[in-house]
Amino acid sequence: MNYLLTRIILLSFILLFFLPLNCFSAATATADKIAKDLAILEATVIKGADGRYLLNMGADKNIKKGSLWTLYSKGEQIIDPNTGKKLGELPVPLAVCKVMRVEKYFSEITVKCFKKKCDIQPGVKAKRFREIKARFQDVDGTSFHLYELIRARLPSLDWQAYQRIETTHRPIPSPDEIVIVADKKNLTIWSGGEILTVYEELPSVIFSSQAPTIKPGLPVTEKKESTLTQKNIPGLSKLTPGLSTTLEIKNYTAVADIDHPVVSMGIMVPDGSDIPYFIYFYNKTVDARAVDGSEKYQYDYKGFGDVVNMSLGHNGLIALNIYVQDEGMKSRVLRFSSRGFTVLSKGIDYFIKFPAICENGIKSSFVGQNFDPEDFFGSGIFRLGLDDSNGIKQYGIINVPSGFNLSGSIFADLNGNGIAESVFYNAGGKLVIYEDDKQKWESSSQFVPAKSILIDSLMNETNAPKDLPLWSQPVLFQFDNNVFAVIPANDSGFFRTIIGSPPNGRLGILCPYNGTYTFRLLDTRFQGPVQSVCMYDNILYIAVVEGNVFDGISGTGTTHVLSLPVKDLKESLK
Repeated sequence: MNYLLTRIILLSFILLFFLPLNCFSAATATADKIAKDLAILEATVIKGADGRYLLNMGADKNIKKGSLWTLYSKGEQIIDPNTGKKLGELPVPLAVCKVMRVEKYFSEITVKCFKKKCDIQPGVKAKRFREIKARFQDVDGTSFHLYELIRARLPSLDWQAYQRIETTHRPIPSPDEIVIVADKKNLTIWSGGEILTVYEELPSVIFSSQAPTIKPGLPVTEKKESTLTQKNIPGLSKLTPGLSTTLEIKNYTAVADIDHPVVSMGIMVPDGSDIPYFIYFYNKTVDARAVDGSEKYQYDYKGFGDVVNMSLGHNGLIALNIYVQDEGMKSRVLRFSSRGFTVLSKGIDYFIKFPAICENGIKSSFVGQNFDPEDFFGSGIFRLGLDDSNGIKQYGIINVPSGFNLSGSIFADLNGNGIAESVFYNAGGKLVIYEDDKQKWESSSQFVPAKSILIDSLMNETNAPKDLPLWSQPVLFQFDNNVFAVIPANDSGFFRTIIGSPPNGRLGILCPYNGTYTFRLLDTRFQGPVQSVCMYDNILYIAVVEGNVFDGISGTGTTHVLSLPVKDLKESLK
C-alpha cells in the first residue's frame, strides 16, 4: 500500500512539473506557426484593365484575401562617405494595399496612399506584412506570454500597445491593421478586416488567479485592499528584478486603461461637487472623468504651439505650459468645476506649476519661472497669483540655487529641521538637494525626463535648438515626522537613445537618512515609462505608458493607470 501511495505521489509531482513546460511548449509552437503565416513575402505590382492594380502572386503562393502589403519606391542610393561604396537603396513606403480577390496566379488589390497622391507604377515592389500596424488583444489577460513570443518573432510589424479586453467588448478590427485576438480557447488573426486564420484550443500561459477585467477609459477606484500579484496586471512586467533595492511592493491594483499616451495625470474634487475626478493631459487635450463614471468633460487647446505639460493646483486651478516657436512660453490657467473648464488667464510668459511646497504635500502656491531659452536654468522663480481681473500678478521672489529647474521640483522640509530644501533636476539629469543655497546631496545616477522639447533661441536664429527636459512631478507623503517623495525613475541607456523614450519604468522614494538622504528603488519594473504619479485619499496612482510613447504628436501607446496604498509604501520603509 505504501509503495502504491509513493508511486502516486511521485507521478503527481512529475505531472505538476511538466504541465507548465508543456503549455509553454505549445505556446512556442503556436507563435512559430503564426510567425510563418505572417512572414514577409515580396511581390510586384502589375496593372490590369480599367486601371485596376494586381500583384503577380495568387493562390499558388497561398495568398489570402485581406492580407496587407506595403508598397515601396526604390528610394535613394546609400553611399558610404568613407569608402564610396554603394551600400544599397533605402526604399520609401508609398502606400498600403489589401488583397480583395485571389486568383490562381495573381491577386487584385486596393491601394491607400500614405500621402494625398502617390504614383503607383507597374514594377513597384510590394512586401506582405511589412511595417503594417499590428495589435494583440488579450481576452481575460491569459496570453501575455504568447504576445511576447509573437512580437519577438515578427519585428517587421509596426506593433501597437498590448490590449487587454473583455469578451463582450471586442472592438471591430481596423481594415488597415493586423489584429490578433487571443482567448482561453482560440486565437484569431484578422487582417484587413478579414479573418486569415483561427487556431483552436489555445494553451493558457499564465498559471495564477486572474485579475479583474478593466474597461478601457473608465477609471474606477475601490476602497478595499487588493490581493492581486504583480504579474496579473497590465503595465507590470512579469519579472521584477531588485536592482539593488530593498523595497518590495506587490499590492498594485489595475484602475483603468486609456487608449493613448498620457503626459500628466492628477486627481481633484472640483467646486460644486463631492466626486473626485481623474484629470489627464495628452496632445492638446485635457480630460476630466469622474471616478464613478457619471461625468466627463474635455478641454481642447486650439491655438498655436506645443502644450508641453499640465500642473494641478488648489480650488480647481490647472496650469497648462504652452511653448510657441519664436515667441516662447504662452502658458494659461484653467479652472475646472462641476460645470466644466473655464480659461482664466492666457498668454503667460512663465513656465508655471503648482508645486508641493509644504511638509504635508498640499499644493498651495502658484509658482512661475522666467522662460529665457538662452538661459532657462537659473532664471528667476516667482510666487504668482491671479488678480481681480484674472491677470497674472507677482507676489514675491523665491530664492533658489543656480541652475534651478522648476519642472519636477520640490520645496519641502524633508528632514524635519525646520528649513525647507529645494529639490530639483540639474542640467545633467541628476537629482540634487539644496538647503540654504548649499548642496547637501546629489543622486549617483542620471534620471530620464517624462518628455523633452526643442526650444529655439529668440535672440539668435543661428543657434541650434536646445533640448528642454520636462520632469514628472513627484508626490509627497509624511512618515515618522519626515517627508518622503515618490519619484519616477525610468530606465535610461542605449535603447532610450534609439527610440526616444525609456523602455521600462521604475519608481523610487527619496528618503531622509541619518542627516543625509538616500534614494531607494521599488523592486517593480513596469512595461513602459512612468509618465506621471499623483496621490488622493492615501492612494498613490501611477500612469504607465506602453507602446510608442511619443511617436509624432500624440503617440500610439496605451496608458495603464495603477494604484498602490500609501500604507504599503510606509510599511516597506520600516
